[in-house]
Amino acid sequence: MDSHSLKALAHVDLFSGLDDDELSSVAQLVHPMHVERDEQIFAAGDHADAAYVISRGKVNIVITSPDGKELILAVLGEGQIFGEMGLLEAAPRSAAVVAATSVELLSISRADFERLLDRHPRIARKLLTVISQRLRRANAKMESLAYMDVAGRLARYFLDLARDHGQRLGNGWVVIRRPTHSEIAHSIGTSRETVSRVINDFEQRFGMANQGRFTYIREDLLK
Repeated sequence: MDSHSLKALAHVDLFSGLDDDELSSVAQLVHPMHVERDEQIFAAGDHADAAYVISRGKVNIVITSPDGKELILAVLGEGQIFGEMGLLEAAPRSAAVVAATSVELLSISRADFERLLDRHPRIARKLLTVISQRLRRANAKMESLAYMDVAGRLARYFLDLARDHGQRLGNGWVVIRRPTHSEIAHSIGTSRETVSRVINDFEQRFGMANQGRFTYIREDLLK
């Protein structure tokens, strides 16, 4: 296990309360793997046999409607865990996970994950918090899709992205690496053309600026 992988484990909320010896014991259970951008890590309905920690990069959590339209439920980044819910309830995967960038992962098998929860009750309690936060985010997303117009959904999308993955520059601005307009469209339930139009409108009216693949958002908007 290299130092970067150990650092990734230390920054996972689930493991943040463990001491060095406990963290080392967790490190013995995980297995590194590399996934290229746009490669599917698992599909909805797959057998759940492992959980994954993101050591580097980002992944999209994706569901597909009966008519074949994809919706990105969440974007997860370094230090976050996914795939754990299928292990807890011994059920098939409820969504697909696709690499949004080139990704380095640390996988942990079902048997090792269950033993980990038995040995460290603190992890089990933190897992409840992680699941609760995910459920709250999912509820907020469903609410925005049901009640907000495209501009409102896009504004919430950028604010959530800035809070979760933005870099604070210290000059009143937060910078994010902006997903493609198609990826954004799949996240908020609209078309790529509409995303382009509304982003242009945001640039003219609100505290947002685009430069290449980066978007700058006023830090005070995140409060």
